[in-house]
Amino acid sequence: MSGAEAEPVDLPKPARKAGLLEKFHIVRGHLGADTGVFVTAQYVGEGRLDKHTLYPALTLLLQQHRALSTQVHDAGTEQPFYVSLKIVDLSRIVRFYDADSKQLSEVAESYLLDQIEYATDTPLWRLGVFPDNRVIIHYDHSIGDGQSGLAFHRSLLTALNSTSPSQDEPSSVVPIPESLELQPTVEKATDVSLSFFKICQEIFNAFAPIRWRKAGSSWTGEEVTRQETMFTSTRLWSLPPEQADSLLKICRLHECTITSFLHTATVMVFSTLLRDSPKRYKYLASDIPISLRRFTKAPADVFCDHVSAGYFFSPITRYPPELVDDFEALAKRFPWEDAARTTSDLRKKVPKCRQEVGTLNLLFGRYQPFFRGKIGKKRHGTFELSNVGPFPFDKSDNEAGRKWKVGEMFFGQCDALLGATIKLDDVLAQFFVDHFRSLVEAILKQAQ
Repeated sequence: MSGAEAEPVDLPKPARKAGLLEKFHIVRGHLGADTGVFVTAQYVGEGRLDKHTLYPALTLLLQQHRALSTQVHDAGTEQPFYVSLKIVDLSRIVRFYDADSKQLSEVAESYLLDQIEYATDTPLWRLGVFPDNRVIIHYDHSIGDGQSGLAFHRSLLTALNSTSPSQDEPSSVVPIPESLELQPTVEKATDVSLSFFKICQEIFNAFAPIRWRKAGSSWTGEEVTRQETMFTSTRLWSLPPEQADSLLKICRLHECTITSFLHTATVMVFSTLLRDSPKRYKYLASDIPISLRRFTKAPADVFCDHVSAGYFFSPITRYPPELVDDFEALAKRFPWEDAARTTSDLRKKVPKCRQEVGTLNLLFGRYQPFFRGKIGKKRHGTFELSNVGPFPFDKSDNEAGRKWKVGEMFFGQCDALLGATIKLDDVLAQFFVDHFRSLVEAILKQAQ
């Protein structure tokens, strides 16, 4: 007697294997140590962003960007891979909030606490929409770097300006063209091989006692917690456009970039906060992400995970106690020469930063033991400073006559379990933000 024939299963279409950096982010997410990135944007235009306006624009995006219709399978193995979804149901990934975005930081925190699950029939991103037309996208780090958030908002802005609101109830189910493909991996798009010096450096860092290195005398806060938690606190702060322009002019005057200025200001604020720390701490360990798109030729308006980083050890300056809360005095003593030097050092690191991705080959696929080995150990850094670049990319994005424009934007990410200290301590974060804001305001006031 023959049994009934099984119904055919409509499995998602395999796309490609995850690359070195993508595996790094996938495994970290699988272990609950990375919940992704968020980028918010305030849209200004005709009416309200509801389903009738937003769904037609999102449909256009989904039919152009494969990363927005992608999932990950075998995340817990040595070789995860991407699959292509045939449809995307917007009603399952887009949420419309009832209240305006006054509580945006709390909403951002909720997104960073929410792990986007792998191996499901929904893609690796979520969208929140507020009545005041603030839009927040939260996406898994394996499909996009920080600049991918800007790419999403630019693509959405273009789509809103090229589509019309639906007169009928819009369909939430979007069919995806099979011809769409993911961007290539970093190692496919550019050379990430290691120089002999880099190999020797990595061997030294792996086996030499930490006290022999600057990392051993760097203050990086508490050890990596043994408790599996992704609790993180978010602080959002922005400068008015006129102050941002003034700060940019001040930086140009002192031959430094906004990024190096912010890095130097962060070091200065941390130095004031750590004035009473043990003398064995001499440095602050930091990293600045560097986009690899200039090497991989990935356009600025696509989703991809093409990023590396430059690493720095900055001396802790023991400021006199009377200067700790005297921001006017600190502004006068601001080390602009350090900011200029950081600008120069960062530019020198750019040509070699591709090798940082190549170092992942030295794990020989053993990502999980690598991450688990960090539990209970010293953190790798004090802080991370990300500059995802300007928005809009060109003036045409916000030119006069467009139905929609983009105003204020915020960026954030979560790496609370294994990441730098500033992402971990709630009290320290608030104290840091307050002092950082006061220092920048004092520098702007001094320049008037």
